[in-house]
Amino acid sequence: TRGDGGQNVIGPELGDALGAIRTEELLAARRLDGGRQYFTRAYDFGFSKNAEETAKHWPRDSILGDAVTVIRAFRPHVIYSIWTGTRADGHGHHEYAGQIARAAFDAAADTVRFPADKFGPPWTPLKFYRRGPGGITLPVNDYDPVLGETYAAIAADSRSQHRSQGFGGIALGSIVPGAGGRGFFGSIRLEASRVGSDDPKMDKGIFDGIDTSFARLVAEAPPP
Repeated sequence: TRGDGGQNVIGPELGDALGAIRTEELLAARRLDGGRQYFTRAYDFGFSKNAEETAKHWPRDSILGDAVTVIRAFRPHVIYSIWTGTRADGHGHHEYAGQIARAAFDAAADTVRFPADKFGPPWTPLKFYRRGPGGITLPVNDYDPVLGETYAAIAADSRSQHRSQGFGGIALGSIVPGAGGRGFFGSIRLEASRVGSDDPKMDKGIFDGIDTSFARLVAEAPPP
């Protein structure tokens, strides 16, 4: 969503006006972290207790179609959902988003349900992850000598753009390279794979089983 139903700690704007502010905050954050921002047609109607309540306001086929359209346009090999799709997400919108993420992974190649002329050429993502223990650990606060910052510092700068929500902070290890710049880890867990076992214990890395060499580009290139 664009955050239309949230609170505003920097001014009186609410509803559509707040949605416009938060849209610009999201775009500002992406300019810092290099991500690409997409939106569905879902409207933030405020706090929701669970996904069932959210579904009363957000038609599933429409929202799922939006997600499938983005996947087909972006063509990712790996999809990661920060939300689990369960009550543990603590907010009906988040729970619903976690469920839609997996449904979109499953449906992105289905041209019967989502015809190519309306939703774009089909695409088959290969692996689906969620946040959670028991999977792969990632050094999220490593220092990148090319960027000159830790990844956590970049994330903190990006998050600080969400001023209407009062977000912000300094990442540990972001001031002096090497001073706390290592030892902070995030964990993601494999849930589905089309290139091998779905068992998280067998998964060696996000791109495990996926051809990331130039050979795949040559194979997919049009004839000279």
